[in-house]
Amino acid sequence: MWSSRRGIGLVEVIIAVGLFVTLAAGIVPLFSLSARSLAGARHRTSSLILAVDKLEQLRATVPTPGAGQTEYLDTNGRLIGIGRTPPSDTVYVRVWTAGSRPGLGGVSVVRVTVAPVHSGDGGGRQEPDVAPDGARLVTLLGVGS
Repeated sequence: MWSSRRGIGLVEVIIAVGLFVTLAAGIVPLFSLSARSLAGARHRTSSLILAVDKLEQLRATVPTPGAGQTEYLDTNGRLIGIGRTPPSDTVYVRVWTAGSRPGLGGVSVVRVTVAPVHSGDGGGRQEPDVAPDGARLVTLLGVGS
């Protein structure tokens, strides 16, 4: 009688372990998706903060129409390079331009675009595409702003 009870217990354990492994295998992709979503949200938030920061700097100086620059930033948003060649530790590319539109007289149209650099895209984009994890802000600045 003991041996048949032990056998049933072993079968129950094997079934329970099988169910646990099956459920765990289904949950693992959710952790991966969650990690990617979290990284994307972090990049979106950082990109927006870096774009607003630059826009505030430009608002204080009111750039002349035709001015613009490509800037390379590190993880903390510190400027680490300017121009066409990105430093190796570039995390964000920020491009800003100031232009004028006919009929706006004395008002500059300022665009600030920030995008994270992902492995494989080279980091040297002159005008970063606004990826789902980037930001683009456009505003008008007048001489008296």
